[in-house]
Amino acid sequence: MIKSSRTKYNANLNKILIPECIRKYSLSWFFLFIVFNFDKLDAVSFEISGVMAILLFILLPAISLFSIQQLYKSADISKSYAATLKDFAIQKIMFCKLQKLNFTLSYLLLVTVLIISTRLFGRNEITDSRYFFIISFGFGYVVLFSFSKWVFKKHNHTIRQTEDLLNELAT
Repeated sequence: MIKSSRTKYNANLNKILIPECIRKYSLSWFFLFIVFNFDKLDAVSFEISGVMAILLFILLPAISLFSIQQLYKSADISKSYAATLKDFAIQKIMFCKLQKLNFTLSYLLLVTVLIISTRLFGRNEITDSRYFFIISFGFGYVVLFSFSKWVFKKHNHTIRQTEDLLNELAT
């Protein structure tokens, strides 16, 4: 019984872990792109934005994976039901707070990437346009907001399913 419950619990949390790992690897590629093209950032302000982007590319996946790891650790099904549920509730709150922090930092990453993109991709008709930043920020904000909202709902649904699984163990 405990082994099958642990398997179901891990399967539910894998619904969160797998997309986050994919995100981690895609951010790693962007991180490498900026590192290898850092010499194109010729002004101090662009270098500062580049360093901030690099730090955010490292920090965002670290926060995500740390929060998920804490959820995995929280459910020791061999403990009493009350202790397991209490640990899970604490980690669920921490997970939600860290995910909100992650979404907020993603907006800062959007700004830094848009700033340095004018140097990384060179001057052309698109980046020289006076509407480039207005359109990019507007579109980026809407996409990031929509995606963040969707991911947060999906994560909350998965966590609720996992919590329901823990509640089933009590019966």
